[in-house]
Amino acid sequence: MAYDAESGGDPRGPHCPKCGRPIEAGQKSTLMHFAHDPYGHQGLSGKPWHSECARPHWDKLTPVLAMLQGLGR
Repeated sequence: MAYDAESGGDPRGPHCPKCGRPIEAGQKSTLMHFAHDPYGHQGLSGKPWHSECARPHWDKLTPVLAMLQGLGR
């Protein structure tokens, strides 16, 4: 591929680990971290994801966070 020869990698931006498409400038993205991949060796943690690709993970986590906030009151 043409961008492999460039020192900066893909000029369109980093690739989303879920869908494999580049995250282009102006697209909403989320930096994800997973407990089972704390150092990113599996290619998941520490990388930006498209916001829509990360949504299933956040939909699982959001109710838990809301419950934990209620415990502190």
